[in-house]
Amino acid sequence: MKDKILKYRNLIDILVIILVACILGIPLLNSKLNVYYDDGIQHIARALGTKEAFKENALFPNVISSFSNGYGYSWNLFYGPLSVYGICLINVIINDLLISYKIFVFLCMFLSGIYMYKFVKEISGNNDVGILAGILYMTFPYHLTDLYTRNALGEYVSFLFIPLVFLGLYRLFYSEKKTYLLAVGAIGLILTHNLSTIIVAFFSLIYVIFNLEKLTDKKILKKILINIVFIMLITSFYWIPMIEAIVSCNYQVYEDGMMSTSESTARHGLALKQLFITMNDGSYVFELGPHIIIMLALSIMTFRLIRPQFKQQYVLFFICGLLSLWMSTKYFPWKYLPEEFSIIQFPWRMLMMAAFFLSVVCAINMYAIIKKFNFKDVIVISTISILYILAFANVLIVYDEEPLTNIANLNLGKYSGKEYEVVAGCGKGEYLPVNAYKNRFYVATREQGMYVLEGKAIIENQNKNGSNYKASVKTLDAEYTLFELPYVYYPGYEITLDSLKLQNYETENGFLGFVLGKEESGEIEVRYKGTVTMKVSMFISIMSLSVAIGILNIDKVKLKKKFSKGLKENKEKIKNEKANK
Repeated sequence: MKDKILKYRNLIDILVIILVACILGIPLLNSKLNVYYDDGIQHIARALGTKEAFKENALFPNVISSFSNGYGYSWNLFYGPLSVYGICLINVIINDLLISYKIFVFLCMFLSGIYMYKFVKEISGNNDVGILAGILYMTFPYHLTDLYTRNALGEYVSFLFIPLVFLGLYRLFYSEKKTYLLAVGAIGLILTHNLSTIIVAFFSLIYVIFNLEKLTDKKILKKILINIVFIMLITSFYWIPMIEAIVSCNYQVYEDGMMSTSESTARHGLALKQLFITMNDGSYVFELGPHIIIMLALSIMTFRLIRPQFKQQYVLFFICGLLSLWMSTKYFPWKYLPEEFSIIQFPWRMLMMAAFFLSVVCAINMYAIIKKFNFKDVIVISTISILYILAFANVLIVYDEEPLTNIANLNLGKYSGKEYEVVAGCGKGEYLPVNAYKNRFYVATREQGMYVLEGKAIIENQNKNGSNYKASVKTLDAEYTLFELPYVYYPGYEITLDSLKLQNYETENGFLGFVLGKEESGEIEVRYKGTVTMKVSMFISIMSLSVAIGILNIDKVKLKKKFSKGLKENKEKIKNEKANK
């Protein structure tokens, strides 16, 4: 019986993680759970809008034409699109966006536990330590805060990729097998959440510095460079168009103080008691939990018991865990740092890294302090963790109606013209051009049609359908005529006059404009087709991904041949030894 359990141990571990994910996902079954609360409405609306954008342009679903009062709004040029792509893919199979969202976030929970399990199992050489770390990671309060109260989809999905990044880094320095996982994790982060990518990059740099002496090995250095090259090439379809957009127009998100300042960032730092107690006042759950605190406190006793083979990893993770906790509080000097550091907005985001590092530390502590640590101990500690988390059921935000209103029926992306407003589907309007952001009353009251801003013209037969527009135009006796189309300015629109391409520009209102000369006439046609840069970067990404897959397959074939050759040689050696006897 014991032999059978050992034989199927990895499968058993995976089934346990699935079971824990199912328990943690129980609230998702409640149709009254308000997944629109806080950031949720923005992410689910973005998924719906991206689904619509795919229908208009399957290759470049950058602009959601129905948002911003029907003048278009872009999330996907500035915000990692992977999470909404995942929801849209599930939605192809299951024709319900909310259920698709719930399935996607459940899969992310499960996979975050699996990847954490694989990482810690490898650095500790023990299944039990790995599975405990995976469960602690899944049940870490801030992980579930991101899912159930903040509904912060981008940051929540990032939990999935953090263990992959560090597993890739660990293998680079200590085993050199499957080091491509570093690239897989980094690519996932870049395409999911910009801020999480920056935070993980910071701690990854600490990890590299910690292992600096190993960089003298040219083989390791070469693999790091190869990973970086493939990370940049495969994600080029996202970051190159983003840079193009930034260069072509001033967007509000990049204006000083739009998202945060050093002072506002410092104000959001946690008080020390928030790491220990959650107030019953609608606050987010930032506390670590008594089980984590007790296991962490045991570090004082367990350090000398830690096995030499992973003591270095333990010390580094312990230091990084405490550093990330300190950075989440108001006691870290955020307000004295350069303004660029305020991009983090909320210091408590650092709890994402604390969840990762402390889950590793706590699991190793239990392994060190409990004699003959085994699967039963994992079950006991995991049960305590789950029961503690269940005590926070009262913080779940429940909708008053039954069932939750279909997001397609909500008034998405509609500005009223107020000076300050958060709009479902457009957030604060941070991804609008600066000129459009400052003229939101104009966006809210403008008519759906082409305007003449300067000069004279006759406009007839206007027909606007999403990102496609047609009209007959004839300019009169003015030297030139400036036109404004009913689209917010984003790179990628193509304007033609009787099939002849016209140059476009951003109008003073932040809309798409073009110029015609004296007494020109013809049919104006507008389509969102993507820029040349977008097409080239997409080609680079597809080719790079193909090359990467090809290299991995070649390496697999070589490894199989090497294994077969070694097996054959071993058999011959045994045969010869028997013959000699």
